[in-house]
Amino acid sequence: MTDQNPFAASDRDRRAIWEILVRRDSDFFLSGNWSLVEGDYLDEGFLGIDAGGNSDASRWTIGFPTLAAYRQAALDSRLNQADFAEDLRTAWFRCQSLEKIDIGGDIGLAHKTIEGSIRRTTGPALELSWRSLFFMRRIQAGWKICGFVGYLPL
Repeated sequence: MTDQNPFAASDRDRRAIWEILVRRDSDFFLSGNWSLVEGDYLDEGFLGIDAGGNSDASRWTIGFPTLAAYRQAALDSRLNQADFAEDLRTAWFRCQSLEKIDIGGDIGLAHKTIEGSIRRTTGPALELSWRSLFFMRRIQAGWKICGFVGYLPL
């Protein structure tokens, strides 16, 4: 995938959700600037489930019981451009896919895949292989992330 939104301008809901989950989320993750995405989340009732790469739901955990916990984990896991032998933003976008977004009224379910590799300056490439399901809610201010199940196996 590139950093070009694949949804038509006439598909306003999916286009808006893609902007939240791909463009702004990527820009936050790569920069560490939470202010880029803080308005994209619903704090009250937020829940992030960590599947840990396991398809057995009985092994999933409450990885992020609050939005603050998720924010800190995301900041702690961000990547450093100096460790990579290619432009990190371009590579990160290349490894993402968000083509399926189900919408029922004011609820959305977005299927995001992270798959590919990014060349490091030394050592083996960083291999990426998981998918996440994001739960979205449309409120007066627009679409917001209210939770997700992350690190599902492909």
